[in-house]
Amino acid sequence: MKRFLKGLFVFLAAVVLLSWITGYGYIWGGMRETYFRGWKNSNIDDLAFREVSDIPAVAPAPWPERMLPVEALGAAEAEAMEASMAASFLVVHRDTVRYERYWRGHDASTLTNSFSMAKTITALTVGLAGIDVHDAVGDHLPRFAGTDLTVEHLLQMRSHIPFGENYKNPFAFMAKSYYADGIRDLLATYALTESPGTQWKYQGGNTMLLEEMVSKHSGRTLSDWVAGSLWGPMGAEHPAHWGVDASYTPPVERCFAQFYATTRDFARFGKLLADTGAWNGRQLVPRAFVARLLTPVRDLDPACDAAHYGYQIWLGHTDDGHRFSVMEGHRGQFVISVPSLDLVLVRTGYDKERSTRRHIPEEVYRVIGYGRQVAGV
Repeated sequence: MKRFLKGLFVFLAAVVLLSWITGYGYIWGGMRETYFRGWKNSNIDDLAFREVSDIPAVAPAPWPERMLPVEALGAAEAEAMEASMAASFLVVHRDTVRYERYWRGHDASTLTNSFSMAKTITALTVGLAGIDVHDAVGDHLPRFAGTDLTVEHLLQMRSHIPFGENYKNPFAFMAKSYYADGIRDLLATYALTESPGTQWKYQGGNTMLLEEMVSKHSGRTLSDWVAGSLWGPMGAEHPAHWGVDASYTPPVERCFAQFYATTRDFARFGKLLADTGAWNGRQLVPRAFVARLLTPVRDLDPACDAAHYGYQIWLGHTDDGHRFSVMEGHRGQFVISVPSLDLVLVRTGYDKERSTRRHIPEEVYRVIGYGRQVAGV
């Protein structure tokens, strides 16, 4: 038995050593965050494991409130929300909080991971930095010089660069980007392999290229842009945090995810988008940029038939014709804007039902239905 245990120890030590030598040492930290906590992959409550940049709340301006009773959401609907592992549900109608509910120990001060909702925030910084969407990416990142790749291709997920978007494979691009150091160096190993523009394919590597462009073009980090141009002016009530790769100076945001904020503060992005980049009459993001952000790919370029996506944001319509936008994150993080109903909804959670309708999670349509029930619209 002693011999066996000694051999097992030597074997395990060799495996760990080999993982670090080959650049896969991040897997052990990832396992500590996920498998050892009972999750198959990352979840909304992983802030304690992150190195972050801080985005202060410098001028808090609480939402107006006219709260409806908890029974405004029917018992069956509330049970369905809880069964889908929701953590929060917020209804903002006519810029006023009408309904708010939390599950699983969360409350109005709980900061949760945005996951891919952060992609939309990254897209907004492109507009803030004044980068022309028709620019060649090669004008900003010389390794793409001479290619047809444009900034708009990246914003619309049409680069055709084969990053991959596998969240289950611990050795794949997204796992490395989420957990490992050296993400800019990892990104630089990927190149354009065919002409861009004709096919839509959702890949976080496009978002990472946007981050690199904004930082190099402006000399400011994404966190700097959000703090100075959005978080403060929008009156966020709590500080936010953005997960970073601190192996760089300044640290590089993991811009495809890891933006941590409260449910009420996430809702501010919904109001901003509903008002085409304005906040209480003050234009924070150029209106023309936000209008394009909210326009389906197909309507801007008929070479690609994607009607469900804009600039790093999902687009759809209800069965009775109300158009909406969705900042969507893994596990069912949603900031939903329905401008024609003057409605902003936030749902966060630990999971979601997996079926889709017109490329949009079925859960989104249910949340819109719940919000309309509560607000009476």
